[in-house]
Amino acid sequence: MTPHPDPSPAVHPGVASTLRAGLDELGRIMPTDLRTLEDILEYRRVGAARTTTAAEIATRLGLSADERTDVPACPVTVFSTGRAPAARVLFLHGGGLIAGCRFDGADVIARHAEALDLEVWTLEYPLAPEQSLDAMIDVVLEVIASAGTDVPLVLACQSGGGGLAAATVIAARDRGIHLDGQLLVCPMLDRAERPSTRQFADSPAWSAISHRTAWSHVLDGAQTLPPGETPDLRGVPPTFLDTGGAELFRDSILDYTARLSAAGTAVELHLYSGAFHSSDCVLEDAEVSRDAHRARASWLRRVIAGDV
Repeated sequence: MTPHPDPSPAVHPGVASTLRAGLDELGRIMPTDLRTLEDILEYRRVGAARTTTAAEIATRLGLSADERTDVPACPVTVFSTGRAPAARVLFLHGGGLIAGCRFDGADVIARHAEALDLEVWTLEYPLAPEQSLDAMIDVVLEVIASAGTDVPLVLACQSGGGGLAAATVIAARDRGIHLDGQLLVCPMLDRAERPSTRQFADSPAWSAISHRTAWSHVLDGAQTLPPGETPDLRGVPPTFLDTGGAELFRDSILDYTARLSAAGTAVELHLYSGAFHSSDCVLEDAEVSRDAHRARASWLRRVIAGDV
């Protein structure tokens, strides 16, 4: 019997017209299709030239920025309002777990600090290929242990940091460490090929080739599975997830949401039509980006109130 051919990818839904210029610009600036260590180093170099600083973030958002000298696991910068915090949020930056620094995307959370009385810790966790996922998780768990339990504690992330955040939450569950929630912004959760992986395989925001390369380094020598491939998701704290309709991670995020919900986790999901991967950071003032900012703030407010 002749086997049936693989089903064709679904029709590309396309990027919203108001976001296309931002995606085109990203494609002109950032390297794509990372295959080798040299490609990763160049990706890091270009990203570092585009990043911001703690002082710039603090000035723009009206916050103070301080370095924690009592957290030995990794460098940690704390953005705060100067008031007693209503919650403490630990942020893990994007970059596919192979690139980036703690200030990349930190304002995804820090922009809400003033309105919600948040204390935002942003972490310089180790990267692959220098370290594996296991070592990254250990570092984040050490920072969690330093963060205290005096106020609600949430682990938040963007993109590649989402794989680390979700894996750390599972490790924390297994070790009896309490977290009040996880906020996963367009997280990188697994290696499975799905329709969205094929639809957006050549996306300038993050390609399928870069995705495979990143996971191969992150998991080299690691015992831990990517969170989306972890079979038992029971006991995970309340979770917020969002994704663009036009990004490679879309279907893995939708699948993870369904599995968390089936395992009994209180889950909130937002799927933004026409948004590409991390488009709210590229075009912060686009209407769909503003909607994403509001949704995250609303969820955090409800976590603080114990209403999720």
